[in-house]
Amino acid sequence: MEVCTVSKITVKIGFVPSYRNKLRFEAWASTMYKESVAALSTVEAMELVTPHPSPDGKTLDAEMGYTPNGGVNTLDEAEVVAQYFAAQKVDGIIICPLDFGDERSAVKVAEKLKVPVLLYATKEPEAHTNASLARKSDSYCGNLSLASGLYRRKIPFHWAGLFFPGEPELLEEVDTFIRAVAVVKGLTGARIGQVGVRTPFFETMAYDEVALIRKFEQNIIYTELSEITGRAQSYADDDPKVLGVVEEVRGMFKSITVGQDYMLNAAKMELAIREFWEENKLTAMAIQCWPSIQKLMGLSVCNIFGRLTDTAALTACEVDVLGAVAMMTNYFAALGETVPHFVDWTIQHRDNENWLMAWHCGNAPISLAADPQEATLRSRTNMKGEETDPEGNPQAGLAQFQIKPGKVTFCRLVEYDDEWKMLITTGQIIPTDEILAGTWAWVEVKDHKKLYRTLIEEGFIHHVSMVHGDQSKSLLQVCKFMGIKPVVVD
Repeated sequence: MEVCTVSKITVKIGFVPSYRNKLRFEAWASTMYKESVAALSTVEAMELVTPHPSPDGKTLDAEMGYTPNGGVNTLDEAEVVAQYFAAQKVDGIIICPLDFGDERSAVKVAEKLKVPVLLYATKEPEAHTNASLARKSDSYCGNLSLASGLYRRKIPFHWAGLFFPGEPELLEEVDTFIRAVAVVKGLTGARIGQVGVRTPFFETMAYDEVALIRKFEQNIIYTELSEITGRAQSYADDDPKVLGVVEEVRGMFKSITVGQDYMLNAAKMELAIREFWEENKLTAMAIQCWPSIQKLMGLSVCNIFGRLTDTAALTACEVDVLGAVAMMTNYFAALGETVPHFVDWTIQHRDNENWLMAWHCGNAPISLAADPQEATLRSRTNMKGEETDPEGNPQAGLAQFQIKPGKVTFCRLVEYDDEWKMLITTGQIIPTDEILAGTWAWVEVKDHKKLYRTLIEEGFIHHVSMVHGDQSKSLLQVCKFMGIKPVVVD
């Protein structure tokens, strides 16, 4: 099992260098162009695509991305650059008026591509004469025209600020932007696997498949739970693949009290789910985990879900499809550098009013454990590990460990009457020396009373995706680019 520990997600971003004087590329604009490209090229997880100066200084060529100066000044140049970017399949664009810029051509590129847009302008250099009148960049003024052009066309964009290209603040803005772009790219057209039907008692898992199609162009790939268990049962106990998974699981935990029958059946179930994932090229899954699975396979799938998620096969419990979408959101915003934990809003701490329990039965990826060396594999009926579980215990298969400390972001999407909302809030995991059932963390939030009231009054359910890191700025941009109402609790 390859645990997700390094960045796997990249985005391709087109740079639109806008300039004013169509007769010549001013020295200042040329300098800003070169410095911008050099600075942007250092951003990790971003492949930068730029127009190129034509060899003869005159040619327009959409196939090669040639404009006379490597910038964009006319509508013809904009058409060429837009075609070039489209052929390169850029996921977003960054627009910068190097000097005053040209509003029509820069906006035309955005208009054609319909991808997320980041806009920044260049600062004025130090004035050597009268500081009140000297204008070398003039980007401050021209940028207003460009921004208004985006606004009147209802093209969503993020304004980053006024910068010299090498300033760290610009690169921070770009990093935030590309994480938002990664989410937009990842959500759009995703295939989500649905295995089985929702738990009989949880109407809260209901969702509108047509709304997912309209908003995100997503496809739900459905299969019966019995189809997966049938595949699982087709594996022999001595199949090398089965024994390989069993060996991996035994190497994950300090203590295992579940029986050998669980180990074999869980390995078979995991292999069957992975087959479904790979055959359908899925991005996330939502799987029925009780009560049917206990009857069909005689086990609990919590640890299986954690292992799947740890290999970027994001898996939500209890057929919570919108929960799977939230997991995707967190995962893509993290650029694959970490994976989310699908949790319940469980209880408020009895003594610390701003602490809440982020918990689920035992589904967290082992990579999120505070101390992986202390992780255990139990059954629901024996979470203290005081005895060895009997063979055939259908409650076997729950990982048990505390989640590692740090800043976390919570994300949840809901849809009512074709209006999409995204909960965005952050907290801090507080480590304790408790030994509790399942996979869990105490999370301190700024204002628990406000958060809980928001969950109730805005129609958010008891499931949420939690990921390490502060993604709030990126998720706000996602909402802007995708027409989702942000519900921010800070």
